[in-house]
Amino acid sequence: MDTLVCKHKSFSAQEKLYALDQLKKSKQQTQLPRDLGISKSTLRGWKKEEEKLRILSCILEEETGLQCKTIKFANDESLDSALYQWFVQARSEGFPISGPILKAQAEKFGHLINGNESKFKASNGWLDRFKKRHAISQVLVSGEICSADKEAANSYPIELKKLLEEGCYTADQVYNCDEIGLCFKMLPDLTLATRTDSHKREGFKQRKDRVTLLFCVNKSGSHKVRPLMIGKVRSPRCFHRVNMKPLPFEFTNSKNAWMNSSIFEDWFHKTFLPAVRAHL
Repeated sequence: MDTLVCKHKSFSAQEKLYALDQLKKSKQQTQLPRDLGISKSTLRGWKKEEEKLRILSCILEEETGLQCKTIKFANDESLDSALYQWFVQARSEGFPISGPILKAQAEKFGHLINGNESKFKASNGWLDRFKKRHAISQVLVSGEICSADKEAANSYPIELKKLLEEGCYTADQVYNCDEIGLCFKMLPDLTLATRTDSHKREGFKQRKDRVTLLFCVNKSGSHKVRPLMIGKVRSPRCFHRVNMKPLPFEFTNSKNAWMNSSIFEDWFHKTFLPAVRAHL
């Protein structure tokens, strides 16, 4: 005679909380385990962990942490909660947090909570468990968005619109200019290769020789100002004995091939204003 084998079934923290909520809604304690396919002892174990599960629902993201099937609680829950709240606040302000920074802050909280007699040491194993418990992963930080003045950026479009309406400016009279760096000697990151090519994974150190280009156009797109190129050398070899006037761009130079206030002021008065007057 075959024996009945019960299959092991795992539940996430979110599913456990939902079952406990159903239990509070006057559902019979004998019927609920049958519906879930669990034993009464398992349900009693969930009830003992209810307080901890409720705390998890407040500090973990629902789409990540609460979906975990197995959750191991921290030995020092007050330290764990304080550190996670600090981590969330620091990331909301855009500060990059590394593993060593997190470990140092954990030991600092350990002394603040448990006094100078605290023996807590943030090991690499503790760090791995903390990141797994709170669904924390390493990501690449790029860009400068956190350095931007968000309040000024949000208010400027309203101020600009008001200024344009008061001045009765048309789309032909509103111009936008922006600069971009061009690394003209940098090789592409991707390549075509055969299956037997033994060097297909090898690359070169990228050359970052660059120039800066400034483009300017009006809102209607009816007028494009002659672009400006900024290089490092006053007289590049490629322009030796070349008449610069017929070229489709203006050329100037700076030490790092970057835009600066003097170059922009010179371009504004000698290139931009004459071009706008001729167009309008």
